Amino acid sequence: MTTEPVAPEALHAWAICLQAGEEARRRGDRRTGTDHLLLALFEDPSIEAVLGVNLQQARQALASLDHEALGALGLGSGADAPPLPMRAVPKKPRIRDVAQKDRLRMAPAAKEVLEEAVKPNRRKAYVTAQQVLAQILTLQPPDPAAVLLGALGVNTSEVQRRLDAVTPES
Repeated sequence: MTTEPVAPEALHAWAICLQAGEEARRRGDRRTGTDHLLLALFEDPSIEAVLGVNLQQARQALASLDHEALGALGLGSGADAPPLPMRAVPKKPRIRDVAQKDRLRMAPAAKEVLEEAVKPNRRKAYVTAQQVLAQILTLQPPDPAAVLLGALGVNTSEVQRRLDAVTPES
């Protein structure tokens, strides 16, 4: 048995975008943000191991942050609605999947995270979850993903160190 790290799976950038959109839709949000990108990365099991939290914990922390924000505005949790079921997202989406009329728009910060993550790649359409996570780790509060990582108690510098240790140099 070898202990060499397995090369991260390259995902189509649109697949991450569509998965993030499904996370936003499930929560009833109107745009796909960096927090939704972070949730979408949990499709890759290595992200859970690197961050030390799972998808359910991240979703609960995000819901808790929402309740705190609504409480600060004087709105109770009476507006709780059940999350929508998520639709399947293809690993290699076609233009038809991307051009759906009900697809949510991406927030500018989320677009920038994906654009920066794919820059070092030769094939610009493919990116690893680790590359996207590395870009998310550079964000600072009040960015939603940075706030979510803080609420989860994730030490971003330690996670970045672990990512650097397992990511091969390009």
